Amino acid sequence: MKRLITLILCSTFALNIWAQTGTTENKNVAKAIDGKDSVFVITDEWGDTTHVKIGDKTYKVLEDDNGRYFKEIKKVKEVKDDKDVTKVNVGKKNVVTVAENGDNVQVVVGDKDNGKGIEVITDDWGDTTHIRVGRRNFKVIEGDNGTYVKYDKEDKNRNWSRSFNAHWAGLDVGMNMFQNSDYSVYNGEYPDGIFDLRSGKSLSWNLNFMEFAFKNEKKTFGLVTGMGISLNDYSFDSPVTLKKENDYGMTVPVNILQENKSVKKSKLHVNYLTVPLLLEVKTPLRMGGSRLSLSAGAIGSLYLGSHTKYKYYDNTKEKTQGNYNINQWKYELTGRIHFGDFTVFANYSMTPLFETGQGPEIHPLTVGISFPNI
Repeated sequence: MKRLITLILCSTFALNIWAQTGTTENKNVAKAIDGKDSVFVITDEWGDTTHVKIGDKTYKVLEDDNGRYFKEIKKVKEVKDDKDVTKVNVGKKNVVTVAENGDNVQVVVGDKDNGKGIEVITDDWGDTTHIRVGRRNFKVIEGDNGTYVKYDKEDKNRNWSRSFNAHWAGLDVGMNMFQNSDYSVYNGEYPDGIFDLRSGKSLSWNLNFMEFAFKNEKKTFGLVTGMGISLNDYSFDSPVTLKKENDYGMTVPVNILQENKSVKKSKLHVNYLTVPLLLEVKTPLRMGGSRLSLSAGAIGSLYLGSHTKYKYYDNTKEKTQGNYNINQWKYELTGRIHFGDFTVFANYSMTPLFETGQGPEIHPLTVGISFPNI
């Protein structure tokens, strides 16, 4: 009842303000009705639309053939007018859009239409902010009782037959292992397995930042390519590091044990630029709200750089840059199983880590998980 009385009073004041303002040159006229800044009436420059704010609710006074009435404004308007839109493009792709229509300021980073990226909308009062991260929505509201957050999650598009979502772009995390190792190049001078790894500490981090998919008309399978950066640690189980024999020859192990010093860790770090060529197929199987997809193919990698690093338990450490006869090109076979936005994968290198005749023949295997479409 109190709110109804307040609405009637606000309506009366709004009508009085309409009569007084006419076609004022000011775009908006705001008046505090109760003197406590909790009830506001805003009229536009034409005097034919009035917004009434009562506490944390906003109403619009509308007029039709049946007279004037109040309508609560519940949704933040998205910017439709291109006059106040600023866009930042990289090539032909829009990455940032900033738009303003007088009521709201809207900032979109990424692909909003496909449920990706980040979106922030603030209203003209500044007391409500809408934040969207992917399909998750957060509403930060400043009310009379303080600031609180509302959260909800948009339903994922389940129109399986009419959409195709590739699973390359995203973040991969895996464990590196050495397979099919052959140390015969050393002629027995060094023991076999001298470069065996601590798999739990030999991690691969792959940031796949670009993705393109060429799909069939029914969108049941597609040819996927893109680009990424691969960062690989190979942590040795033995207290050894690498060096080139006579600074330019074959890559050989070096014992780094010292008197009264124990080796905490020693590793080889290698970076690559990666380009995949994958065939991805959507299966009829579903797991909960996600459809099962399979992909397989090859990943070509270009060597970017490497270094060795080892550390003792007294925290003294040594880091050395060098190419260590790493193969300039790497060719991997990959198989991937996708459950929605979660992937299990395995990559096996068909080319050895070191150039032929310049080190042991070692083929890296990486097994891990991926988080595509983040």
